[in-house]
Amino acid sequence: MDLSRTKIFIILILLAISGFISFVIDFMHIDVNPSYVRFGLDILLLFATIFSFNIRNSKSLLILIVMFLIISLVSLFININDLEFVYFINGLRDFMPYFLFPVLYINIFQSCNASILRKYMNIFLYIFLIIQIPVSLLQYFAEGAGDTVGGTLGAGGSGILSFTVYLSTFYLMIQDFDQKYYFRNIIKKSYLLIFWLPSFINETKISFLLMIAFFFLLVPLNMKSLFKIILICLLLIPGELLFERIYTSTTGSSYFNEILQEDYLNNYMIGVDNMNFSEGLDIPRLTKISLAIEIQKGEKFLFGNGIGQFKGGTTLPLTTFATNYQWLLEGSVPLLFFIFIQLGCSGVLIFMIFWYFLFNCSWQNKLFNYSRNLGLLCTISFLIIMFYNDSLRSLFFCGLIMYFFVFAGYWKDGKRVINN
Repeated sequence: MDLSRTKIFIILILLAISGFISFVIDFMHIDVNPSYVRFGLDILLLFATIFSFNIRNSKSLLILIVMFLIISLVSLFININDLEFVYFINGLRDFMPYFLFPVLYINIFQSCNASILRKYMNIFLYIFLIIQIPVSLLQYFAEGAGDTVGGTLGAGGSGILSFTVYLSTFYLMIQDFDQKYYFRNIIKKSYLLIFWLPSFINETKISFLLMIAFFFLLVPLNMKSLFKIILICLLLIPGELLFERIYTSTTGSSYFNEILQEDYLNNYMIGVDNMNFSEGLDIPRLTKISLAIEIQKGEKFLFGNGIGQFKGGTTLPLTTFATNYQWLLEGSVPLLFFIFIQLGCSGVLIFMIFWYFLFNCSWQNKLFNYSRNLGLLCTISFLIIMFYNDSLRSLFFCGLIMYFFVFAGYWKDGKRVINN
């Protein structure tokens, strides 16, 4: 039995179900609790990864995973009087895909089935991106622009969908991309830009930044590309103007004249003076992070309040901490805030080091022309997410971005990179 092929099949099941389950349940009015489905997917991921730890040159990776588990257990021990073990196990599911997917992907890329994984992932991404267009348009005409336009990821999935759209189209664009015929290849694959439509109508404000990063990172990372960078800047002008026009017509707000203004950004990320937190407002992201730093003193600053603080409220009651600080935990949740509340600075540090490990793999890969570019786009997305939302809690999105990162670090197209 070929375990690698079985793992590829499992990965496709994980992505397909997690990427469509919310929409299918809502659209078909199926009486199924998606939480039970997601729990089953987490078990399937764990099962597949258990047989994937026989990966070469991965001592650092395994050490980081063990360190994360140690920090998690220390955090649990510190908060043992206020946090039941069932919350810890349930909350651990939010972190598990982040550490397990890379192990699973690296194992396959070190096998003879790496090209098969790429083939089926490409097919899956094309199918997924195509379906998002009619679904997003249906949601837009029914509810208008906003978080409800999340495609098959469901209401509230607009941010995750936008990240997915730009990362996926970049990944598909750079495959078999001949840098000698740079602009010819861009024109040849320009049909991929059609898949950006959902990000234009779902009011995701970071789409502007991702679009700029997309075009700049298509340019090879060397000084010879300076002229191409200048041309890209010129080509971006009409593209950004088109984005501004569509964004304004769908949301009623001007991206350039309102969204990018200093006052709007301050209110959006920091808030206004003398905010009344008791009014149930969605506390701005940077303010949430600063409040978390003020609340967590001493050992809580180092190891947090324990994993599981964002669970409960449906089957299980809220934890003691969540009950006291529900006004802070609800609403927009930047990933940095999510990690810090539960694991403190030590957890944030492990997350950053783990990401650096993957980034370094992409930077060292000399047999794929766009390894560094793809690794940089994933890292830019990661840094935005740290202060923007908690997309990496999504099994679907975490599975995709980790695939792109491992692809950047381990894919070999047989052509040694020169001056890159």
